[in-house]
Amino acid sequence: LHSKNLTDGGPMDDEADSADEIDNAPHLPGARRADDGSRRSRVEVLTMQVAFSPTGREWSAVSGEGLHVYSLDEDMIFDPLALTEAVTPSAVHKNLKSGKFGAALLMSLHLNEFGLVKAVIEDTPYESIANVVRSIGHEHISQLIQFLSKCMEDSPHLEYY
Repeated sequence: LHSKNLTDGGPMDDEADSADEIDNAPHLPGARRADDGSRRSRVEVLTMQVAFSPTGREWSAVSGEGLHVYSLDEDMIFDPLALTEAVTPSAVHKNLKSGKFGAALLMSLHLNEFGLVKAVIEDTPYESIANVVRSIGHEHISQLIQFLSKCMEDSPHLEYY
């Protein structure tokens, strides 16, 4: 205690220790002022190209971060992992005509078009169903079940699917 800070009621309160002004800001060791590290800034992304679908419900942008695909439809899933230039709706129909039902189903699942998957499912003969299901793999089973359930929603022929 320093004698100049003493009064009749005891030691004087220092301004920094006053209960009126509680400083809850985190203090960094060795720092003279508080800084919680939070920053607010808007992220800028440089896009090289933007393209819209013919329906206007989807669009995509190419940036330094990669390809970004946006859709107004919640059920649209874009899976570009096994998508090549050879995977087209005409290639799916060509495989159907030549009897390669497994390849046709895989291609239609990669394209993720409901009408195309439904056409492949309906054109696959009963005798080939077991081989086709074995050929698609575990990674596409859930997607196939979703398409089957969507087909059964509006079909009166439940036993067909």
